[in-house]
Amino acid sequence: MLRRTVTVLAAAALLAVGAPAAAAQVGPADCVVAVPDGGECGVLTVPEYRAEPGGRTIELPYVRVRSEHPTEPPLVFMNGGPGSGSVQLAGYFSHGLGLRETRDVVVLEQRGGARATPSLHCPGAAAAMADAFTSTDDPYVEFEPAAIAMRDCLDDFEADGGDPRGYTVAETAQDLHDLRLALGYDSWVAYGLSWSTQVMAELARVDPGGVDAVVLDSFSAPDRDFAATAYEGLELSLDRLGERSGGDFPDPYADLLAAADRLDADPVEVEGHNPVTGQPRTFRLTGDDLVTFVHAALYDVELLPVVPYLLDRLADGHTGALSTLVDVGIEELTGHTLGQYWTMQCQDEVAYRRAGAGRASPLIEWLVADEVVCAELGLASPPLPPAPVAFTQPALVLTGGEDPVTPAPAADEGSAGLADRQFLEFPGVGHAVLLNSACGRETIVVWLADPGSDVTELCDRSTPAYAVVGAGDLHPTTRVAQAGLAAGDGDWFALALPAAFALLCLTWLAAWLAPVVAGRGRGRGALLVGVAPLAGTVFLLATGGLLWSAASTLPTQLMVGVPPALPWLGLLLLAGPAGVAFGLRRASARGRVLLAAAGLLWLAFAAWFVVIVLLPS
Repeated sequence: MLRRTVTVLAAAALLAVGAPAAAAQVGPADCVVAVPDGGECGVLTVPEYRAEPGGRTIELPYVRVRSEHPTEPPLVFMNGGPGSGSVQLAGYFSHGLGLRETRDVVVLEQRGGARATPSLHCPGAAAAMADAFTSTDDPYVEFEPAAIAMRDCLDDFEADGGDPRGYTVAETAQDLHDLRLALGYDSWVAYGLSWSTQVMAELARVDPGGVDAVVLDSFSAPDRDFAATAYEGLELSLDRLGERSGGDFPDPYADLLAAADRLDADPVEVEGHNPVTGQPRTFRLTGDDLVTFVHAALYDVELLPVVPYLLDRLADGHTGALSTLVDVGIEELTGHTLGQYWTMQCQDEVAYRRAGAGRASPLIEWLVADEVVCAELGLASPPLPPAPVAFTQPALVLTGGEDPVTPAPAADEGSAGLADRQFLEFPGVGHAVLLNSACGRETIVVWLADPGSDVTELCDRSTPAYAVVGAGDLHPTTRVAQAGLAAGDGDWFALALPAAFALLCLTWLAAWLAPVVAGRGRGRGALLVGVAPLAGTVFLLATGGLLWSAASTLPTQLMVGVPPALPWLGLLLLAGPAGVAFGLRRASARGRVLLAAAGLLWLAFAAWFVVIVLLPS
């Protein structure tokens, strides 16, 4: 422990004065992602742990997109997490935001990330994390296999010469400092998102002459108790959604607690798969699991508007949407480099979370996983708690009004001490303003062109991108979404009946139209025979149009329901039996066989429609 404390203090001293630039090198490298026009790929080589400069080096991929006519300082970006990839977003900044017109864009991968060398990619730990939701044990027991798998992964990492002490916010900030010098830039603008806002704030502090301005998007204040803010953010996000529901869902948080109580009393089994291994799994969901997955869903600007509707249904015992919610939640929890995440968080942050935050009620279980894993790893933390951010450059602080993990009040308070700060909140946005708000992107671009300028009235921040889905906006059924997701996963049998019905209607319509177009069979009887295929085709077109319109407006609403007009279209299906019955009296023996087969298929689809669409779920 003493050795670790001394080396941590030594690292802090090195960062305060700036590590020797000669320690870092850049060189060309194969691209690990598709790069936009003007993009070039390289690798930054730096010491793994700067307090021991004789130790091994690591390689971090980067992408630089050069401007043809640069008139402004470059922008450097690193993604959040920790553990989220970065270089895939080079095109988003350079071309999507149009920054390449006036400046270079540089994006650096995080040390320890999946694309870095070495990588703290620990698939065994991630797979165990997902499998924790297959039992109904106490969460502190459920996550023990993930902790053991992470311990094994870190043991292997150290056996190969790795030094986990190098995987911290401070060392990551120095990577960016070294990259700037190696690329020959006098200064640049730093953009941080979520966790990397801490990195960029530290970079601005230790390299004041090299950082002109800082954007802190979904700011994670290092001196705040991250566990406490996650719990606060969950309740605040749901309260604000309730306020936006127009009285339809006055207290979504109370609905969440009620639904959690139901699941605690009677856990629900949901069939799915482990996203890491691809193996089928039966997830057994308790109230804490629900809370965890709802918290994950609130990150997404398109999921936010349906959460109050979903919780209202769950509180009443309708659990059909849980399968989709599990898919979203498990993917969010395992979709980044968990080995890197835990190695960094266990050293920088977890020790300074509020004692017993994981024992709160309800539980956000990934906070429990952090406690369990960090206890198993036993990595040392800095001797003093993290200090508030402190730099003097202009700062644009952006936050989503319904952000469940870096909530607006925490971001405001945590950045209030910055000397030149502009704080903007975007209602209706969850996590990551850059990715979820058109007004936010416009604001970012204008502010970057003139850091420190007033952009508070630039665009309409008060109107959310999506209204909260109201109680009467949908007919409640989750089976349509389940059938679509199953087909998307390769189970085409889930949509076999609709596909066969569509083929029947089109074939029947063509067979009926052919003689009519040719001038034969224009009598009243022939017209009546055509009622069924016409009605079926109209049904198909109208259904497709309604679903397409709903998906275009807000695709996530189909998780919990369908447009209320859709069940009424089922009346058109009554034309099928009538058309078959009328046709049987006029058809030949062969025609009767075909009509009988068509009638049976029609009735089978009608039954499917009743079960999948009409019956609430």
